[in-house]
Amino acid sequence: MWQRLKKARDQRGFTLVELLVVIAIIGILAAIVAPNAFNAIEKGKVAAAEADYKAIKAAALNFYTDTGFWPMTTYKVGGLDKTWNDEKECFVTGKSSPSENPDGWNGPYLERWPSKNPWGGTYTFKETSDVWKESGGSSDSGKERYLELTSVPDPAFQALQRDLGTDTVQQDSPTSTTVRILISNE
Repeated sequence: MWQRLKKARDQRGFTLVELLVVIAIIGILAAIVAPNAFNAIEKGKVAAAEADYKAIKAAALNFYTDTGFWPMTTYKVGGLDKTWNDEKECFVTGKSSPSENPDGWNGPYLERWPSKNPWGGTYTFKETSDVWKESGGSSDSGKERYLELTSVPDPAFQALQRDLGTDTVQQDSPTSTTVRILISNE
């Protein structure tokens, strides 16, 4: 009989108190680790966007050095005006016929054009003469070339400004998710 009682005592599981202590410990660890994990993910997205920006800026500068004009602008081949259809054509593939590329084009300048930014939005290479100044940019005159990112959350915009400078990174408005990062200005 004593052996049966001893056997029953050895086979019982965890007590409710033991289970609650383990669950509390797991909850405390999750509360400590989860915010750090989310911060690391956001920092990684900002770093990826900055790396894409630097690669695109280098490609644009190399394009300008080779051709004498900026990407995505009209150029002449044999006296005829030609235009780029998109950033991929301009930076990655060139025109389908090499004779359609401008003199000096020595691309591809990028291995690929990023299809999405880290927040699911797009990258667009733009040139303008007024948007940058209107939003508080530092240019006095001439044209600016910038990379436009869409769907960027405000904390990421602030991190980009902190890393690249407030004169380089602008936003349409305080509530906008569109961010412009300056590549060059004249």
